[in-house]
Amino acid sequence: MAPSLLAHRSGRPKDSTKREAIVTAARGLFASQPFDLVTMEAVAAHACVSKMTVYSHFHDKETLFETIVAATSDQMIAALSAPELDDDLRDRLIAVGVAFLEVILGSDICKMSHTLPGALRANPVLAERFYAAGPGRVRAALASIIAAAAARGELKVDNEDHAADDLVSLWEGSMPARIAFGLAPLSTPPEIRRRAIRGTDVFLRAYRP
Repeated sequence: MAPSLLAHRSGRPKDSTKREAIVTAARGLFASQPFDLVTMEAVAAHACVSKMTVYSHFHDKETLFETIVAATSDQMIAALSAPELDDDLRDRLIAVGVAFLEVILGSDICKMSHTLPGALRANPVLAERFYAAGPGRVRAALASIIAAAAARGELKVDNEDHAADDLVSLWEGSMPARIAFGLAPLSTPPEIRRRAIRGTDVFLRAYRP
């Protein structure tokens, strides 16, 4: 995989407030427009900074989007990597599911994911960068939790990666696509918890010894 460009550097310290404004503006644009139509000029205008300022923080549009993807995955990884709780496995997975779905179904990240397919099909290296920065990291962390539970005898799985995919699919259902296509609003906290509980219970019925 090509080296990440997230830490594009220059000799002068960057203004963190301007950087945050740029990321916020870019996230809104990526969520509302196809990836190919978003320009660095538009990001600068929405962030109320100069185009030169945008480029001083981010090498190009791809690096800017990768930063957003990585920050989102960091949020989910933090929940997945939290210290083990005294709760049983079901409670642990429900808590992880709620934290995961708060990002996937309760924010604009699901809208952003549907702006990319055309651009990524034409650029496999870029697709690999984005997958590794976001979905790949989250799936690996969840697979690790499942593997640890299997080692303790709490689950019986033939492949932790496949089991992680099953669990995520049970949590999400069709909601990411429905939200992205404007057929459903962002999910509320009660709806997110309901989906996390139901998906976890179905998963445990399938994978508990």
